[in-house]
Amino acid sequence: MARITTLNQEQIKEINRVNIVNILRTEGETTKQEIAKTLGLSIPTVTTNIQMLMEEGLVTEAGVARSTGGRKPVILHFEADARYSVGVDITPEKIRLVLVNLDLAVLDEIAIDFKVKDAFDETMNRVYDQVALLIQNNDIDKDKVVGIGISLPGLVDEDQKVLENAPNIQVRDYSFLPFQKKIGLSVNVENEANIAAFAEASIGAGRNKSNMVYVSITDGVGTGIIIDGHIYKSSHKKAGEFGHMRISDETLQCNCGRTGCWELYASKRALLRYCSEGREKPLTSLDDIFKKVSSQENEVRRGVERYTESLFIGIENIILGLNPEYVIIGGELGRYSDMLIQQIGSSHKLKSSYIEYEGTKVLFTELGDRGALLGAALLPLESIFSVNRSII
Repeated sequence: MARITTLNQEQIKEINRVNIVNILRTEGETTKQEIAKTLGLSIPTVTTNIQMLMEEGLVTEAGVARSTGGRKPVILHFEADARYSVGVDITPEKIRLVLVNLDLAVLDEIAIDFKVKDAFDETMNRVYDQVALLIQNNDIDKDKVVGIGISLPGLVDEDQKVLENAPNIQVRDYSFLPFQKKIGLSVNVENEANIAAFAEASIGAGRNKSNMVYVSITDGVGTGIIIDGHIYKSSHKKAGEFGHMRISDETLQCNCGRTGCWELYASKRALLRYCSEGREKPLTSLDDIFKKVSSQENEVRRGVERYTESLFIGIENIILGLNPEYVIIGGELGRYSDMLIQQIGSSHKLKSSYIEYEGTKVLFTELGDRGALLGAALLPLESIFSVNRSII
């Protein structure tokens, strides 16, 4: 991982600015004196930065604080509604869009159906219309929208803004540059598991945890690797494709063209398959499954037990290969964490609020099934709140 060893003056200025902005966002209101004390900066340095932030509309004055001797300090207020971001989460079943402010408060949300049979250009035209609707309905100046983050279920080159391969939505080599030009906003794209891991590390169960692997259970299985607080993708942008490691000699074929892939046995579709075996009418949703688990329906409980065994085969392989401090399970399965913990507790050692497996703590997401959506909204805000890219 690249590390900054020598900083030039411009880099130091940017670091100071970002640190000041983050203190203001965390505290909501504070003073120049408190910022200077916390960061070890001079008052003139803080004053210069605050003046620039006020010109950008990110900070306003909100009265004066009690004096501790001398002039009363001015209270500085962080303007969370000075900028906005739009997150878009595209899955094989639906597209969700969310509008957030700088505090990540959700101001509005839209969901529309995804149609795999449609040309992807048509899908992005629908996304364009919905983004415009979000901005219009909330009476927001488009110039205040920092950008759009898009979560995608496949291999992504975020630098070139290209979805290279997404078998579950039947899309290959799709460039988002025309969409960016059409919409007139900066567009960031990223793999669903990576972007959900980014959200989990920022505002979820992964806060203050430097090394972890996030496992996203959706129609497929994706993983995001966090090393030293950064999402690791490797030089070829393909690290973390554990969903396609082979765990079985069965000839069941994956959408990637191979057989025996972990996602064939640990995805949402696998859970539906296990729990529908022997039933005249197959179960079609996770809600159906966990309602029947709650009502003690034995066939479905056995299906969930079989599923968790497959899930933990892959998790064990990840732990043996990477030895992370934490594994966090999320994606669509995140909404049912309490029930799954009860199920897993019957066959794996359960310790307090987490499972400890081969020395690695296995947690469930704190973001439910919204990790990728909120991560997408977070991504454009890196330009304001971060110096170094979180995804490398």
